[in-house]
Amino acid sequence: MGQTFSTLKNEQGSVLVVALMILVLLTIIGISASTTSTIDIQIAGNEKFHKISFYAADGGTQAGIELLEQNVSCPLGFSIEPKTIGNAEVTNDDFWQDENPPTNPFPSDTERDIHIPISDAVPHTNLTIFGNTQLSTGSAIQMAAGYEGKGKGAGGAGGYIIYDIYSQHKGQAKSESIVNIQWRHLIGQEGTCMY
Repeated sequence: MGQTFSTLKNEQGSVLVVALMILVLLTIIGISASTTSTIDIQIAGNEKFHKISFYAADGGTQAGIELLEQNVSCPLGFSIEPKTIGNAEVTNDDFWQDENPPTNPFPSDTERDIHIPISDAVPHTNLTIFGNTQLSTGSAIQMAAGYEGKGKGAGGAGGYIIYDIYSQHKGQAKSESIVNIQWRHLIGQEGTCMY
């Protein structure tokens, strides 16, 4: 009977149970850290695609400025078919004369003035451009200006057109950015035709 009682007091198996519990706890911590790392990688990838899309949309506004200035300088530049300059397709050849903003100024794959590149493959950029003519502050047209009151002259630049340029870029992983800028073109400034 004394031998049976001493066997019941033996606690050597408890070390195994504690070791298994610690192992389970470490496994849970490892799985949690792995899941957090995976989510962080996905967030970083989405942020990368968003930045690429934003800077491409911003670059689209610069392309819009150049196409706009080329159109103002050379208004007959899009008379040939297809209406393209480089890898840009002009879907509305009078975009530089549009004074009233469209109902929805944000460009899309169906409503746009300029499309870069020509194909609809992703990634691509859509542009909408419209402007409003205004007199510049301090401008004047003077009659009887010049020596002894003869002739005429103009003070200041006279007027300008404020263009709104909306650029939408659709990129990889369904990323999309829209950038809007305003561009002021002084009336009377002459540029050189590039095409």
